Amino acid sequence: MLLVVGLGAGGVVYVNHQSQDRALKEEQAKNSSLSEKIDSSDKKKETSEENSSSQQSSSSVSESSSSSSEETNTNEPVNLTTSQKQAVNKAFLSWASDRAEVGNMAVTDWYFDHGAAGRGDWYANTADGEVQVQDQNNPGPSAFLVHAIGGCVFLTMKDGSTGQQDDVVESIAGGYGDKADMDKPITKYMLGDNGKVYELRLDKGDTSLTSGFGEYTDEGQRGDYTPSYSFKVSEDQAAQAELQKILADYR
Repeated sequence: MLLVVGLGAGGVVYVNHQSQDRALKEEQAKNSSLSEKIDSSDKKKETSEENSSSQQSSSSVSESSSSSSEETNTNEPVNLTTSQKQAVNKAFLSWASDRAEVGNMAVTDWYFDHGAAGRGDWYANTADGEVQVQDQNNPGPSAFLVHAIGGCVFLTMKDGSTGQQDDVVESIAGGYGDKADMDKPITKYMLGDNGKVYELRLDKGDTSLTSGFGEYTDEGQRGDYTPSYSFKVSEDQAAQAELQKILADYR
């Protein structure tokens, strides 16, 4: 006690300065520790955001891949019964009828027929290979990757009728020439069970119902009666979308 007093006021001041220094150092240490925690927290946040961004990116890629897969699957063949094929073709024909009226044209589902013939399957040539049009089990459905669901024909009637027409053909021999204006284009649409619409525009004056189609022999072999034309995948995107929409109920 005497020593502290002997030092006088200066000693007290000296002690007070040491206390202030210690307090300052403790405060600096606290601030340094807090700064380190903030830095650590920021780094964790950045890492978390990066991981979240990475996960979102991965999720986006996954969704994109899934979407791409779904789009690819729309061209997978769909198995349909005879009644289902008729229902699909009826729905497409109804849509085509509205389109035909807008274009001042007529449409019929009589896209294919033939008179006396053999026992071989009928088919059409396309960029996707042969499409079975009529099954007589020679060679049979398994020999074809694509099978026709049905089809329709856009044409112009001599009497000016538009929309769906059920009596365009009066005879197999007369074909479309019976009632259609042969100076105007005639276009066949064929619906594939792979979800694609195929198109064939006939040469001027061609009235045949078998135009664009060929027949296998009675033994199920390719013979001499081959298609005189080849169908192409239609560029009519509205028609493609409509068929996909109809088939969605059967996938």
